[in-house]
Amino acid sequence: MNLLDKNGVELYVGADVEVPSPTSEDQWVFEFVGQVKELDKINNYAIVEDGDGDCWCVEFERLEIQ
Repeated sequence: MNLLDKNGVELYVGADVEVPSPTSEDQWVFEFVGQVKELDKINNYAIVEDGDGDCWCVEFERLEIQ
């Protein structure tokens, strides 16, 4: 199973990704560039670490590899 970003590029642990502006359901406040720390294939999200060391769960299709 390929895990793809919003442009169809394969995601991988260690990738730098752009996380979009939050929706009302998201916990982060601003869009940011972070690093993929883990890929959850069962729940279809990546754990992305921001520049402050905080980690966020973001759906694969919302990410964009940099």
